[in-house]
Amino acid sequence: MSEVAKVFKGLPKRFNKAGVTAARSYYFSLGDDEKWTVRVGKDKCTVEKGQNEDADCFFKAPAELFLKVWNGTHKLGPTDFLTGRVKSNNPVLLKEFVAAFAKTK
Repeated sequence: MSEVAKVFKGLPKRFNKAGVTAARSYYFSLGDDEKWTVRVGKDKCTVEKGQNEDADCFFKAPAELFLKVWNGTHKLGPTDFLTGRVKSNNPVLLKEFVAAFAKTK
């Protein structure tokens, strides 16, 4: 199983419903092989391989960059979006995604 797959398969266990403000769907396209759809709601999180709907927010980037962001070794900034290294239709919703999986204290 790839590192990216491990991250996505582990999301339901990390789900923090306190970080969810509304039901949303997210589509991640990471390189050629990693495509994932994540749905969050007030009480649950589901993860499916592939694209299953028109998501509220999409995130497209190299898998290596996604893993660096996920592991905290890279913080996304305007340059990532302006250079096209990262593409998203709604960067604000990406912050909500992060909140839904933030470590609780």
